[in-house]
Amino acid sequence: MNRLISRLRSSKRRSRKISNLIAFIVLISAALIQTTLSPYMQINGIHPDLVVVLVIAWTILSDLEDGLTWALVGGLSLDLLSAAPFGIFTLALIMVAIVANFSHGRIFGSSIVLPLGFTFPLSILFNGIALLILSLLGRPVIWLDAFNDIFLPVAIFNTGVMVLVFPPLYYLYRRLHPQPLSF
Repeated sequence: MNRLISRLRSSKRRSRKISNLIAFIVLISAALIQTTLSPYMQINGIHPDLVVVLVIAWTILSDLEDGLTWALVGGLSLDLLSAAPFGIFTLALIMVAIVANFSHGRIFGSSIVLPLGFTFPLSILFNGIALLILSLLGRPVIWLDAFNDIFLPVAIFNTGVMVLVFPPLYYLYRRLHPQPLSF
């Protein structure tokens, strides 16, 4: 019995290490794509927050620890590639991961319904936190214009992107975390 428990723990540690490596590769790639190709991915001057969508999807699929890892890697990647004060995107993504974790293991865990439902408000939360931090740092923010011109269009765009992002992430998650048969 102890051998079986030890083997299960070892398997979970190995799976988490692989998950962290994948997070590193996927999120740095996504941040590079988001920052370099955003002029080509725009609709009416708005581009999707690919890193935000990935963090939301993975946190819903996995657990808080993985979600925070993805938020940290994604946030640091965006912070390093942006001209904004360092740490803004990391803090905003960590808050998004914490809120997204409230849905972990819920009734629609394998369905795209839950990620789609969470992407819209969490996109608004992400951009709201980022702009709030900028405002607290003394940068002028016109909140009504930001809400109408940034928050809502980006949230809609991100929700559409989730339709494309969630299925491959779900497949990847199931490959990394196979479920045992239950009788």
